[in-house]
Formats: sequence, structure tokens, C-alpha cells
Amino acid sequence: MKIKELVEKSGLPRTKIHFYLRHGLLHPPQKTGRTMAYYDESHLQRLKQIENVKKGSRVPLSFLKEKIGGTEASPQSISQEYDVRKTVVTNKEKEKKRQGIIKTAIEVFSRKGYHRTKVIDITDPLNISTGTFYIYFKNKRDLFIEVIDDVFRNIVGEAAIAIKGENDFAKRMQIRGKIFYENYIRYNEILNQLRAEMASDDQWPEEKIKKIYHGLTKPVIQEIKAAVQEGVITKIDPDLLAYALTGLVEIMSLRLSLDRKYTLQDVMDFIADLITSRLVPGGKNSF
Repeated sequence: MKIKELVEKSGLPRTKIHFYLRHGLLHPPQKTGRTMAYYDESHLQRLKQIENVKKGSRVPLSFLKEKIGGTEASPQSISQEYDVRKTVVTNKEKEKKRQGIIKTAIEVFSRKGYHRTKVIDITDPLNISTGTFYIYFKNKRDLFIEVIDDVFRNIVGEAAIAIKGENDFAKRMQIRGKIFYENYIRYNEILNQLRAEMASDDQWPEEKIKKIYHGLTKPVIQEIKAAVQEGVITKIDPDLLAYALTGLVEIMSLRLSLDRKYTLQDVMDFIADLITSRLVPGGKNSF
């Protein structure tokens, strides 16, 4: 359990729990990150033991340690369950397991859809318990949001790597379009599910959609601004152009999926020609 749940179950304020931790009356939780820690029943029992000794009164720390012992002096008072936690895997291994859950979730969500997917559909292929799942994610929705974020990071990250060293504006846009297309094909069903969730009363799908498209267009906007300042393209609203190009690539990705009339290269050439003819100063039909 997290500290919030320990507070609710014990009835003690967070400050008092931290006080007991600092002074060795309560054994440390399992750390899974710099700011993330998990407690178990042994912590709850220890807190109850402390409060039973105090009986609602203020007593000196020395008295408490004499009655129940500090955790340093009396390791036997800590449950065996806590002792076993000394063998927990490293943070690197934990992150690997977490990424494994995300990767499997992408496949399951794409195949079954968000609402028909159960946690067990994700844990079974990984041979982990649902209890292990809840160490990494609060619930299925929390995982789905992380999947969306992972999709977004893949698109932006792959594009940043792919355009490195390329200075031609049109070619950079072409590369970004190709990366978007490849990820669109891979994650289209996931993105469609997110859009479908916007019909619900929850606010998070709409906020997530905004975050994704703002994140996708932000680097494009910066490149357009730089291209305008350098005179590479004619003066134009960078924000509108970034969204126009993103929408163009998205609808072209859909067009490619309908039949085999066009190839990806056909589409990329079309977009490059559109940028060159309409935006490059002196280009045919330039603004």
C-alpha cells in the first residue's frame, strides 16, 4: 500500500508516520523510486502496536523504545514478510518489468479494445500475478494512459533521432511524416480508443488528446518558425501549419490503408512537393 492508504487504514496522520520512521520506531518501506515507497501489513501492525502502548497519551520516545523496541535494536519485531523484501529486484529490473507490462498492454488493447480488456488478460501472458500488476499501476485506466504516453514518446523520440543531421526543411518534414505513418499503422487502434473515450463524462481523454497533439506539433512549430526566420519558407502561421501538416499525414495514413493504389513514398513525395510548391519562396504557385 502507498502512504495514503496506510494513513487511511491506521488513522494516523502522515507526519506522525514519518516521525516514527525517522526515529526508528517504524521500519522503512520498500522503495521503488526516489519518491515512491510501499508499505505492507507489517507496518500497519507496528503502528497499532505503538498506539496501543501510547493509549492516546504523549509519551517519551525512550519509553516507547523500551516497551516495544526500536526497529534497529529489535529486527525480530519486524515481520518475516518485510525481511524478504531485502531480495527485491533492482530499479532497472523493475523498469524492465514495467515496460514489459506496457508492451503487452499495447498488443492486448489493440486486439480486444480498452473496455473488453481485463487486467488478467495482460498479466497472464507475462506470467505475473495481478498483485504484481498493481505495484506498477493503480488500475487499468492508469495503464491505458501510460500506454498512450508511450505511443506519444515513441513517435516524438523516433522522429528526433531520424531527422538528426538533416538540415533540409522539406526532407525533415518528410521524415517526420514517415515516422508518424509507421506509428499510426502500429497504434491506430489505441488512438481510436482514446478518441472514443472522449464521449464519456471523464475529462482525462480530452486532456490526453490535447497533450498528445500539442506534443506532436510543438517540435514542428519550432522548425517552421526557424524556417520562416531563415527565409526558407514564406511567412505563415507556424501553429496552423504544424496542425495542418499533422492532419494531412494522418488522413494520408488512412488513405494508404484503404487500398494499394499509392505507396508510402508516393504520399511522402506528394507532401514534399506540396511544401515546396506552396511554401518555398519562388516555388511554383507560391503564396
